Amino acid sequence: MHSVAFTQIRNRHLVVEEKLDGANAAISFTPDGTLQLQSRGHYLTGGPRERQFGPFKAWAATIQHALFDRIGDRYIVYGEWMYAKHTVFYDALPHYFCEFDILDTTTGDFLSSERRANLLSGLPISSVPILHTGPVASLSTLLSFVGPSTCRTARWRDALHSAAQGSATVLAETDMNEDMEGLYIKVEENGVVAERYKWVRPTFLTAVLDSGSHWADRPIVPNQLANPAVMYGGV
Repeated sequence: MHSVAFTQIRNRHLVVEEKLDGANAAISFTPDGTLQLQSRGHYLTGGPRERQFGPFKAWAATIQHALFDRIGDRYIVYGEWMYAKHTVFYDALPHYFCEFDILDTTTGDFLSSERRANLLSGLPISSVPILHTGPVASLSTLLSFVGPSTCRTARWRDALHSAAQGSATVLAETDMNEDMEGLYIKVEENGVVAERYKWVRPTFLTAVLDSGSHWADRPIVPNQLANPAVMYGGV
């Protein structure tokens, strides 16, 4: 993504989402219905660096038939896989897989939020939180959507201390700021995503640098769900 002036998106139709701190993941199928899972462009085929994706594989297997009936081999569903804590800790996620994009491989377009919701309607798939839909007149209004994460309770720090089991290292590797990581901003026109941008809280970037390590090299500390039963509800 490149930097643009706010005037580039002023008063256009925006969908503003909470940017979640997870691992980019995707679900798709081959023409014969074989489930394919990937993260950041590589397919998940096993190995020690895929530890956090074990629950992703198990969950996806439970919905694969219903999902294939809906998307076939035409669409790729992208989301944030939120099982392992990275820098932000969450204690009230709607799901460990939070969908945020659907690619139509036939046209090369990413579907608008409304078309995504219609395509996935009735399936046990949660999407990332939407903070605003519609035009935004000023940068200050856009940044006013940044606040406490919608995926944390007021007692998230207590939940973190419990999950950390007394580990000072886990706490040091966590961003203790109250606010969300940032915003993911889509310009949607004619049923597709025309442009996309992100705004990341500067103190989040500082926390990542100060942690001194990459999340993939750390012991897994699971984030928490608002309702643990949702992982397999409706299947």
